Amino acid sequence: MSTEQLAFVLRGECPICAASIAPPNGVEETEILTCPDCQSPLVVDGFEGQLLRLSEAPRIEEDWGE
Repeated sequence: MSTEQLAFVLRGECPICAASIAPPNGVEETEILTCPDCQSPLVVDGFEGQLLRLSEAPRIEEDWGE
């Protein structure tokens, strides 16, 4: 009897342009990804089964030493 390994593919949708995103294996919550279509930086907010919850990453503003 052979043992089959069940694998699932995570998928997400860009909240900016609605492109389908297939992240690399081992993606973690709070990781930053880039949309392949619109190049927007996205943050992984969490997982819902095989779906990624993605949101636009916050813009980094310059710190003037304050």
